[in-house]
Amino acid sequence: MAREDGLVEFPASPKQLEEALERLYKGQTNVAVQAQDLGMPLERLKQLCTAYVMARPIDVNDEDIWLADSMLCWPYA
Repeated sequence: MAREDGLVEFPASPKQLEEALERLYKGQTNVAVQAQDLGMPLERLKQLCTAYVMARPIDVNDEDIWLADSMLCWPYA
């Protein structure tokens, strides 16, 4: 289905959306890239991502959380 801005909209399945939100939550991808891949407006994915993050707070004082973060990121990888 084409929108008025000319972009083609492909409704993502709930599973695809959940997987995309998890990748965003973990910092493994970019919101704009995911919005395009899911075929949804960037602002809508930003809203969904914000709600997803707010529903999953992290205890920054928990050492186990910091110790579990072992994946090297740029520029160290």
